[in-house]
Amino acid sequence: MNKIETPQNSFQDSVWNSQHYSNQKPRPEQGVLIKFLQGGDPLPWSRANETVPVSMIEEPTPADIKQRLKENKDETHWDENQYSAGSLNKWGLIYFYLTVFGKGNCTILLPVSILTLLHFVFFDDWGATEIIEVIYIFLPFVFLPSALIWGYAEASERGYLPMPWFMKAVKHFTFSRSTGRVIRYKNNKELYSHPFPEFDCYLVSSPSHQGVLSYQLHLVHRYHRYSDSIPLHTFSSSQQPDELERIWNLIQRYMDTSQPMPDVPELEPARAKDPTTAVWDAKNNRKPDYWFSMDDDEFEEALFELQAEQRFMPNQGPEIDLFNGGTKA
Repeated sequence: MNKIETPQNSFQDSVWNSQHYSNQKPRPEQGVLIKFLQGGDPLPWSRANETVPVSMIEEPTPADIKQRLKENKDETHWDENQYSAGSLNKWGLIYFYLTVFGKGNCTILLPVSILTLLHFVFFDDWGATEIIEVIYIFLPFVFLPSALIWGYAEASERGYLPMPWFMKAVKHFTFSRSTGRVIRYKNNKELYSHPFPEFDCYLVSSPSHQGVLSYQLHLVHRYHRYSDSIPLHTFSSSQQPDELERIWNLIQRYMDTSQPMPDVPELEPARAKDPTTAVWDAKNNRKPDYWFSMDDDEFEEALFELQAEQRFMPNQGPEIDLFNGGTKA
């Protein structure tokens, strides 16, 4: 990749920079049990290359992202400042599944019920009594509640009605490119916050009941034994070790202010707002709407080409010595 001048004065002093960093304190000796649970030695730190986990960027498509940005008034969980991971609380999840159930009732079960009712009327000689009994059972107790739940959800998503008060997001973790810190949350309260280079990434494998290996990727703070790590495998549904290594590469790339952000659809609207990325894009004549100009077929073809190209690329960039390769702290 071409070397670029990084406008570091646009960032805080605490940001991660793979070209200019202070040596970290030596990694403390871990016991046998800790090594076993963490999967042995951590993945190496590197000056990240341009590879990205294709399994992570397959969904949502650029069209889906544009629609979501429009509905959320350009608010997003990932931009030039930070990546925030979270989920709905338990009541929010229940409400979400109710809306899915309600939509299914209104769009699938209701038409089927109407056609079935017409069949009985015309071919089985149902009278008014039977028809009224069916309507009395299904309309007020199934279809009307389903329509109200689904309708309110659709209206609130489009901003016509307020979101239900119990639809609260639960924060899990945050990667801040603009501050260089990683924050872990529990019950929406900050559990810990440390500079990015104080973490190590572990690729952990474990056999299933059928003897098939499954993999997880965890970011662990090097100098504290917190019981809550940061689960990086949640970035993708892939169980391929290569893809999980590319996730670690992508995180390092995103946090490294001496390099442009990863070239993925989710970050396309933020590229012009990040000083390092904007300089790189201008020097390399990258189209501002490279991803967003694609339709679904073009996007699928681009992912196929990217996947083929990355088969001949290392999953991570050149390794760096985090403990002796920088300047004295």
